[in-house]
Amino acid sequence: MSKYIVVKDYTKKVRRFNLTGPRRGVITITNNDNKCLPRALVVAKAYVDKDPEFNQVRRDIGKLQTQRAIQLIEDAAVSIPDAGCGIVELEQFQSHLAGYRILVYQYGSKGRGLLFKGIADGPSLNLLYYEGHYNVITSLTSSFCCGYFCEECHVPYNTKGKHRCQASCGACLQTPACPQGIKVACFDCKRSFRGQNCYDNHRNAGSLGKGTVCQQIKRCEECLKTIKSDRKHVCGEVYCKICRKHVPGDHLCYMQRDTSKPKTNDELFIFYDLETRQEKEQNGGLLHEPNLCVFKQCCDTCFDSSNSITCKKCGVRLQVVVIAHNGQAFDHNFILNYLLIESAITPELIMRGTKIISMTVGNVKFLDSLNYFPMPLAKLPTVFGLDSNNFKKGYFPHLFNTISNADYVGPLPAIEYYSPDSMKIEERQKFLDWHKQHENDKFDLRKELIEYCISDVEILTEACRKFRQQMLQTGNVCPFTEACTIASCCNKVFRRNFLKPRSMGIIPKGGYRYRDNQSSIAIQWLVWEEKQQNIKIKHAARGKESTVQGVKVDGYCAETKQIYQFYGCYYHGCTTCFRYNRDAPMHDDSSQTLNTRYESTMAQAERLRNMGYVLIEMWECRFRKQLQENPCLKQYTESHRMLAMEPLNPRDAFYGGRTGNTHEYYKCKDDEQIKYVDVCSLYPWVCKYGKFPIGHPEVVVGEDCSKLNIETVEGVIKCKILPPENLYHPMLPMKANGKLMFVLCRTCGETMNLEECNHSREERALLGHGSSMR
Repeated sequence: MSKYIVVKDYTKKVRRFNLTGPRRGVITITNNDNKCLPRALVVAKAYVDKDPEFNQVRRDIGKLQTQRAIQLIEDAAVSIPDAGCGIVELEQFQSHLAGYRILVYQYGSKGRGLLFKGIADGPSLNLLYYEGHYNVITSLTSSFCCGYFCEECHVPYNTKGKHRCQASCGACLQTPACPQGIKVACFDCKRSFRGQNCYDNHRNAGSLGKGTVCQQIKRCEECLKTIKSDRKHVCGEVYCKICRKHVPGDHLCYMQRDTSKPKTNDELFIFYDLETRQEKEQNGGLLHEPNLCVFKQCCDTCFDSSNSITCKKCGVRLQVVVIAHNGQAFDHNFILNYLLIESAITPELIMRGTKIISMTVGNVKFLDSLNYFPMPLAKLPTVFGLDSNNFKKGYFPHLFNTISNADYVGPLPAIEYYSPDSMKIEERQKFLDWHKQHENDKFDLRKELIEYCISDVEILTEACRKFRQQMLQTGNVCPFTEACTIASCCNKVFRRNFLKPRSMGIIPKGGYRYRDNQSSIAIQWLVWEEKQQNIKIKHAARGKESTVQGVKVDGYCAETKQIYQFYGCYYHGCTTCFRYNRDAPMHDDSSQTLNTRYESTMAQAERLRNMGYVLIEMWECRFRKQLQENPCLKQYTESHRMLAMEPLNPRDAFYGGRTGNTHEYYKCKDDEQIKYVDVCSLYPWVCKYGKFPIGHPEVVVGEDCSKLNIETVEGVIKCKILPPENLYHPMLPMKANGKLMFVLCRTCGETMNLEECNHSREERALLGHGSSMR
């Protein structure tokens, strides 16, 4: 089935894997000194300069590479440390080689990870860094196995025209970017270009894949949005990544059922445990140093078998899952420490405070079994029904595990080496009985250490095997390849097996009140316009935004036929706020750039004017300046009832637990006892017996609330409540001064008043969120 591998002397230096042998696009620097960086620089310089002696420099024929490297060190006045060059030396060499730009790529990052980027003009000296050694890159596409490589943003790609950045033209998608000129319109794709050359580029065959830019990117004549011709487009609709289809822009999403199959193929599982010594003092405590590692591997084929047979399939796998019990707080930290200090690898981490929930390094993922079954390893055999004779965690004197005792063979170590004071009462008594029974037994530290560690790994492996088997059989989910905690595993089980369509609504970005995701500052401008012109404008704070002949607008007044448009600088490509990198793809939509957003905004504005409407426009940056310069404007808009009351946020109705003592100190009389009352498991009780909302809510705000009978409402309510004055235990929570309080007067809580309350009803009233109780 699987095999144990015992690794001793974990703290010894591990032999490094060297990047040697022929590799396309990379010249390997071979040296026996600490001058690999200057050697790499002179080779790279000879290459970009087309030096006739390049081959001699590359192969160090006649010691030419060595001589030039030494000369470079002297000319740049650089002192090479014994351990080799780092960032400081790179900066010194860059200052000397001012006519070149030094770029150091990190091995394993596929070109995306730069260790050093020099600030200089001129040809690039591209180097590859791996485990303290520098090599020369002669071809970025060959070394990073791609068809094309953007040297501006350091991204590999394989289809011409697919990558967009500031180095490429946002109109014709060619590199370098076309300069701004007299605009030339294309009647086929309905787009504008920066000049005749830019126009010709977009019509050239092969300008985008096998076709032309003109054929594949067009502007819709109705909604003026730039679209790709091979994608479905309906005006007013967007592609929702959650619903995985085109939907109206203001639609409400639902959690989708998981229809995928569990990931069970090409997986290799590794279970391990570390034993450590604690001898060195560090920061007032004892430093843990691993001296034994035991790990057991099994693949997706032999994992479900408990027979100890040799599996011919175990080996290299597409995905590797490494599991340790309490790895988040102990075992995984040693690996993370090694990665950060001894290697150039940057792992992907999911943390909870200082604990490692998940750590991914390439195709290897580190998990903690404690996140699936939160209990000591010793309890796993009982919980999973393992044979107590074969799977039983024993006792080990961890404090006895020292260098001086490494070869100890003799009587059982004294009780204090087992740390009995850290055990629970019942467990401590069991240990004392066990120690008394075996105190005259022969104890071989080396043998016992290995057997104890193997036993831990065996228990962990078998428990995880049974757990995985049960989850696959009952929930059709592999907990270790599809989740990293028991909570995420249960969520996966629910979505894959029990979730009904259109049952669980996803709260829209920005909440429900501003259903069109209109910003608060836009509402400020609109209510100010209402005051200035003494009119009533229909906008998102009053309901849904208006649609004028198929175009959604921020505000509309039917009486005056005026359209109000508020342009957020980022979302509409403001030319004042964003002057640079205007052709770089937006991170939230790679098909858009600042220029395309601005052009679409201006085209839409022109269209509205041509329809005969009066268009009143305001840019975000301009209105923010008005807010700073006009105190009356700021005071009016911020205190307006539509803005003073923040929209209901369901998360604000969620509060933490509550504890409280009725007396700070009380001395019992002869016939008295002190008791405490604890409400146990209230949260799971509510989850089991309480009501959960399904779908999306009906949002009621403002004057409409007065029409409701609040006693019949089921949902989350944001309101102002006047607490009674005579409760011994206040019921409603309030957050003030960074604390959760239960008070009968809001102002007393905010001011931490300990005297008698004399505040008014308004000062006492609490404003908060809560769920209805029915």
